[in-house]
Amino acid sequence: MITNSKEDDVKWFSKDDIKKFTPITVYNLHGIVLPHAGTSYSGDIISHTLRYRPKKKFENIVIFYLPASDVPDVKDEYHEYVVPSRCLKLFYPDKTYIGYNMLSNENPSIQEFNLQNTLFIISADFSHFLQFDEAIEKENCAAKSLMFRNYKTVCSDVVDHKKTFKFFFNKFPKLVLDWVGRTRSPGEKGVGYLSFLIRSKINFKRKIPDGFFVTAYDTKMRGRECLGEFDTWNKEIEQEKVNEVLAKARTSSRLTSGKHLDTPVKYYQITYLFKQETKEFIRGWHSIKGEAFYLSDVFLENTFEDGQWIKNQVEWRQNGNNFDLTETFNMLHSKKLGVSAKNSKANINTGKKYTLYTSEKVFKRDKDISKKTKKRERKNKNKSLKKLN
Repeated sequence: MITNSKEDDVKWFSKDDIKKFTPITVYNLHGIVLPHAGTSYSGDIISHTLRYRPKKKFENIVIFYLPASDVPDVKDEYHEYVVPSRCLKLFYPDKTYIGYNMLSNENPSIQEFNLQNTLFIISADFSHFLQFDEAIEKENCAAKSLMFRNYKTVCSDVVDHKKTFKFFFNKFPKLVLDWVGRTRSPGEKGVGYLSFLIRSKINFKRKIPDGFFVTAYDTKMRGRECLGEFDTWNKEIEQEKVNEVLAKARTSSRLTSGKHLDTPVKYYQITYLFKQETKEFIRGWHSIKGEAFYLSDVFLENTFEDGQWIKNQVEWRQNGNNFDLTETFNMLHSKKLGVSAKNSKANINTGKKYTLYTSEKVFKRDKDISKKTKKRERKNKNKSLKKLN
């Protein structure tokens, strides 16, 4: 018997928690990853993420969710469906909403929905009740794991739930995740909320990138090297840079100060940059070039929503989505000089000279290392069979 009250309903959702920012149209947007915690905690990140709107016209919104409870906990529904659906209805009131319960045997056929007529939603929270430093580290790793579709990493266990991601991307393997948001609930052991756009792969015929960066990762999802070009791109230059980054990741591993050379480098991300005229920085959406350069991912991994960089804090700061670039200018200045941010400070004129970029990303596995891994696995398997015989 379900006995949820109106108070339970209010606990999970209030329209007062949701703000409407100036919309940003994304030409290849086909879905969104949203948290399902009550909007008193998740309202800011949901508001931020729902500013991104698909260019396509669609009739349906399908929400994939994996309930934590055995029985509905918001009237006759689960909060994992209720929170994202009610938030979305503030922006898309005239669509048909369909829930896909990952634990149910009575779901609609996915074949009825496609990229032309449907916006797909993955309902997911991240780490629960870990110490702050541990949570941030594991979530950074988990975000990369999801984007590269490596569901075997230990850190990906913090995703609630990675089974939903695996199921969805098995159905739609050509789509990619683009990480755009991050926050946490208050307290030393809070809950993490990350948001992503689900996009089709970049269309080079639509627009040629102004530049690009290549970032190499090892099998533990540690960044090992990152290099790129700001003012040029073509396929030949891209492949040369990929080869250079992979080689340096395996031999010098600048981003880990030469550590972990024994861990195989298996993945690389290509971030294609598009120069913007605006000076209004949006965390998770923009990369920035000043005296040095930071990709958009850097801000999600290392900053709070208000622009303060994560250093020795023990809990998350919730101060809205207004990002102050002052500390970032100091970080860019110190990066250029190669000194600690404590020992450098950008002047006010230097801080005004910056360029913002939007980006599209692709995530790849190094084919050479994959072939070597498979060869080694076959060799080990043959050895085992010989021992058994």
